[in-house]
Amino acid sequence: MRGNSKKSMGLKTFVKISNVSNLSDARYCAGMMVDVIGFTIDPTAKSFVTEADFGEITDWVAGVSFAGEFHGANEEQIRETVKKYPVDYIEIANLNLVEKVGLLGKPLIVRLSITTEAEFNELKSTLSYLDELAEIVLIKSSNPDLFEKIDSQICYYNGNLKLLKGYAINSERALDKFPGLELEATKEERPGFKDYGQIMDVLELIEED
Repeated sequence: MRGNSKKSMGLKTFVKISNVSNLSDARYCAGMMVDVIGFTIDPTAKSFVTEADFGEITDWVAGVSFAGEFHGANEEQIRETVKKYPVDYIEIANLNLVEKVGLLGKPLIVRLSITTEAEFNELKSTLSYLDELAEIVLIKSSNPDLFEKIDSQICYYNGNLKLLKGYAINSERALDKFPGLELEATKEERPGFKDYGQIMDVLELIEED
């Protein structure tokens, strides 16, 4: 495995970067010592990262775990895909697949979307169900009215899961109080030229002194 640039001292909280599709993002995030880099390896997704591209990118980074992200694939598609990609985690959004995908021998990341009051009210029971089945739960939301409620749920949760905040992340908030954060990578303008934008702002904010 080829080396990357000198690493920073580390981050104050667990960080996952999703939707990575280029070497610039992967090397920058590994250099900032994020915990997990996610790649969309779902064959049904438009932003699908090929096996060849995955290998070319991951060969250049070290010290970080890799997650295979699935958005709409079924159980069989996931099973066949993870045979080809040496990922450390499998990420899914379909709760109906949790138990079956959990049998594939990889730690599970479950992505939850909380957009309604009813979905928020079910969050505690959902986390209880996932407690022994998954390792990480990524919580997404597009409803500002629920942000504070979900924040409290994440910060005061005391189960076995690692909860990642994946919404309303900006450099003006005290982000290191959360057990984990999820940021989304963007496409590269052209090889070697990349504006890291929000990722850089947030990672520098939570970098260890």
